[in-house]
Amino acid sequence: MELKRYHDLLASVRHDDNFHSITELVQPEDLEVRNVAQVLSESPDFVEACQGFVNSFTTYQREIGDYWTTPAEILRQRSGDCDDKAILLTSLLRNRIPAEKVFCAFGYWRVNGKRDGHMWVVMEGPNDADRIIEATAGPGDSLRGHYTLEALFNDVYAFAYPSGIMNFNLLSVALEKTSS
Repeated sequence: MELKRYHDLLASVRHDDNFHSITELVQPEDLEVRNVAQVLSESPDFVEACQGFVNSFTTYQREIGDYWTTPAEILRQRSGDCDDKAILLTSLLRNRIPAEKVFCAFGYWRVNGKRDGHMWVVMEGPNDADRIIEATAGPGDSLRGHYTLEALFNDVYAFAYPSGIMNFNLLSVALEKTSS
């Protein structure tokens, strides 16, 4: 199966029984996000500084159901789960990294024989290889487990496998065809 690009993907992740644009959740232009990113950009390693900030500023909090927060919400609450932290981290990174090089990724994470839905960040790494950044861990922590990608998104792009559309109950918004 091939990863397909969509204009957007819609998900029911705001506890109001409506489907919302997931690309609108990544908000690099949010004033609070921009201010934090500006401070973090003074660090020698912007990516590591952003990951460290998300890990130390927010505590991990499991939730009942699935509610994906906006960056302003997690900054206010100072807690969230993997999706909240990945959305905030991607929003921060998008202040210095082009949209085609950094994404929220979601799918499944298998560790110690257990498989759960999970969200993390994927960036372009050395030699165009994917670099996984775990938004629920600090910069020095090593990755554990196996990640299975179902979809990617940021404020500009949305991609999914057909299985991701089905497994995560997404609605797809097709790309508009342009005439040449």
